[in-house]
Amino acid sequence: MPELPEVETVRQILRAEIIGKKFRKVEIYKPKDETNKRVSLIKNISEEEFVSLLAGKIIHEIERKGKWLFFILTDQEKNKTHVLISHLGMTGKYFIEERLLTPEQKKMFEKHNNESAKGLTFYLENGQKSATLTYRDARRFGGFRLQTFEDYKKMEPYKNIGTDLLYEKVDAESLFQHYQKRKIPIKNALLEQKIISGIGNIYASEILFGTKIHPLKKTNQLTESEVKNIICSAQSILREALKWGGTSEFDFVNPLSKEGSFQNKLKVYNRKGKPCHNNCGSAIAKLEINQEKAAEKKPKERSTFFCPRCQKLE
Repeated sequence: MPELPEVETVRQILRAEIIGKKFRKVEIYKPKDETNKRVSLIKNISEEEFVSLLAGKIIHEIERKGKWLFFILTDQEKNKTHVLISHLGMTGKYFIEERLLTPEQKKMFEKHNNESAKGLTFYLENGQKSATLTYRDARRFGGFRLQTFEDYKKMEPYKNIGTDLLYEKVDAESLFQHYQKRKIPIKNALLEQKIISGIGNIYASEILFGTKIHPLKKTNQLTESEVKNIICSAQSILREALKWGGTSEFDFVNPLSKEGSFQNKLKVYNRKGKPCHNNCGSAIAKLEINQEKAAEKKPKERSTFFCPRCQKLE
């Protein structure tokens, strides 16, 4: 799943390319899933209403909080009217087709443009300049919502997104007090988007390695100093990952059809059996941690990578 650095990479590229452009036309594709049902990516209104409301709207700004993108839209009189909300899920990708010029870019786009991945195509224009913004999502866990500008911060998902680790101040004391009331593995706590947002499975492992904290250590056993170190480690690693265009450990590509390169900088994630980056003499280990959610009958198991010597469980 794209995490904060990947989503922010997408935001920055889209912001440079499509701000000021108007929605001329929207095409929605609904490929059949494995049960032969057609799955819509529009989550809160009908597809017909979605297309109708977008027509003629202008992209004024693109914001991000956690793993969510918020396209702020205006009407012809420059009044902010709606917000197009986008989550990439596991495999969601944007492409700006006019900017895919090299054979490598085109080949990468075709790789992700198969029939089952087709999602939405937004046809944008600004005077003589047009752009085709394509959204593709093979696993279709991503999606779109369209809400009024006046109300979107009071509604889901925005109201339930925790503090953004890059663009908002994290209150270490409040986070410490919150963790003292919980008794769950810190790895699981880092994945809870309602408290601090943007961290996923990859960066959680990297952050805990950076603080030498075992992923199974309970949150109520953390010291205030350790919580502060987690925040500092998280912000440092996320900024560094953003500098390298995100992590393409699996299939992330940006809207210019290019991969990130932070996967080459990872110290523990997906490195089971390889020597510890700290040269401690140990090898990176892997364990599965249950990530429980109320709506799930069975808890999900998430792979976690750590150094048994550097990250001892006290």
